[in-house]
Amino acid sequence: MKHALLFGHPVAHSLSPAFQQAAFDHEHLPVRYELRNVAPGDLAEAVAALRADPDAIGANVTIPHKEAIGSLLDTIDEEATAVGAVNTIVRAGARLIGRNTDVTGFRSALELLVDGRQPPRDVLLLGAGGGARAVLAVLATSGAARIAIANRHLHRGEKLARAVSAAAPHLTLRPVPWHESVLADEATRAGLIINATSLGLKGESPLPAGAFHAGQLVIDLAYGPDETPLVRAARAGGAEAIDGREMLLGQGAAAFTLWTGRVAPIAVMRAALETALLKGTGGKS
Repeated sequence: MKHALLFGHPVAHSLSPAFQQAAFDHEHLPVRYELRNVAPGDLAEAVAALRADPDAIGANVTIPHKEAIGSLLDTIDEEATAVGAVNTIVRAGARLIGRNTDVTGFRSALELLVDGRQPPRDVLLLGAGGGARAVLAVLATSGAARIAIANRHLHRGEKLARAVSAAAPHLTLRPVPWHESVLADEATRAGLIINATSLGLKGESPLPAGAFHAGQLVIDLAYGPDETPLVRAARAGGAEAIDGREMLLGQGAAAFTLWTGRVAPIAVMRAALETALLKGTGGKS
């Protein structure tokens, strides 16, 4: 039987197996979707095993490997190169091709939240990893003008700002320190807040409750059976907020199509995701 993998660390929390397997089964494809908990030091070995396995059709890639895995692949497509992160691997014969479907997934989530309105021009982005890179790729073409990037390690935010500025000079990117008072101030001035950190996995919110107000839009890339702490605080403050399930579904559907050449059965995948969420697990795309 063929199989598709998910590389991550940790990875047990992921809901990708629930909706990806539902899609393969619905399409009567003999494919199993399997988790691989891969520590950073074991990533090269895991990629080599994937390359050597003719039954592996590809893999998804989640935290913390989205930025590091590209150098281990044979080819990275144009979008993944521009983003600087890979979240999907597609087999082409003996070659492994890196793609990025997080961009498609986040665009779907943003469009759902904006719902035909003009997107905010002032944005606060929390995080500077692979997910944040996909977010910035979408924001660069979605009407954003000024983006503050906050990361626990300021130098990573500075590095990301330099990389994106070269490709999107129309954006004003400001790395800001991860300090409670700074984050609160930036949040109150932002029309759109995006959390691309893993804090939601730990049941934590990166922002205090008083940072939100009516008219704001908030997206937490984390997801769970209930509201994440950030989504709950944002809604309590009057903001409109969604979690990461729409992005998860969008990127997963795009990956399914890349692996199989078939249109993803979105309704089947959505139903499987919601069922899995009701069982009480959650994670980050």
